[in-house]
Amino acid sequence: MRADRPVGTFLLLWPTLTALIIAGKGNIETHLLIIFCLGTFLMRSAGCVINDYFDQDFDRKVLRTSKRPLASGIVSNSEALSIFCILIFLSLILLTFLNFLSFIIAFAFSVLVILYPLAKRVIKIPQIILGIVFSGGIPLAFAASLNDLPANVFVLMLANFFWILSYDTAYAMTDREDDQLLKLGNSAILIKGKEKLIICFGSMVNLFLIFFVGISENINSYFYIISVINGCFLIYSIIIIDKENVNSFFNFFKKNNYIGALIFFSFYIGLN
Repeated sequence: MRADRPVGTFLLLWPTLTALIIAGKGNIETHLLIIFCLGTFLMRSAGCVINDYFDQDFDRKVLRTSKRPLASGIVSNSEALSIFCILIFLSLILLTFLNFLSFIIAFAFSVLVILYPLAKRVIKIPQIILGIVFSGGIPLAFAASLNDLPANVFVLMLANFFWILSYDTAYAMTDREDDQLLKLGNSAILIKGKEKLIICFGSMVNLFLIFFVGISENINSYFYIISVINGCFLIYSIIIIDKENVNSFFNFFKKNNYIGALIFFSFYIGLN
């Protein structure tokens, strides 16, 4: 479930909370905050479990992943699938507190959560599917808050898509050599030599579209101040990436937790 490594959960949570704060014009109803925080944890955990289930044969051949519970044999297939079913069931219970539109959206994205681990076997840039999957909380948040999907939903999803392409390419650098040997899709393989360019492009498109959404909302000047700070932090974080050091790319990946938090905070303070 990766409960001991919460960065992935936060990277999924910040765009969702941002959508909730925009939909609520600066406020998030308490029950929605609880539901979406729990739901994000449960669905990210379910995604990790099903990913390890499908990838266990590959994981055994890679030093970084060889000690994962399924790959090492600590957890059996039946135990993993039981955990996955429990997590999905708990997520469904949370959905009963939301409206019908939310249920339809959640069901559609749940299917993608299950299919995503297989994407690296058939496409060269599986981050395309991940970009869609990890953006699911945005339309779900608007549906739960407004029972509607205004235009800004799709702008936010596009922004999030490019953000994910950026930070997951940085993350993919850690497995590039192994994925190449195993003939698995990995954006870091496809754009070899242009890693920083793609990371920069995805991050900047995200911030530009976020800025556009901010302009379209009735927002105060604090939003712009925090956005500039976030942009400077992002540019600095990209500049200091050492192309010869894989850990440098992983450190950039982890910093995106702060970037997501600043985006959320910019809308929170900008709408209040």
